Amino acid sequence: MGIAYRKDKVVYNQWVYKKSQKTWFTRGTVTRKSDGVKIRGYMLYDCANPYKTNPAPKPPIPK
Repeated sequence: MGIAYRKDKVVYNQWVYKKSQKTWFTRGTVTRKSDGVKIRGYMLYDCANPYKTNPAPKPPIPK
């Protein structure tokens, strides 16, 4: 189930690497264009940026 759609505004303010899953998460806010609702929380980076529209690249994987 998705919380946002293409062209909805997503603002990231923190990167989190979950070592057990070897996956990057982002914390941020999604503002839905359809109803203006703001949803805050963590999301998988690849799910938050499926169309590769975020200019911020993923940080390197920590060792």
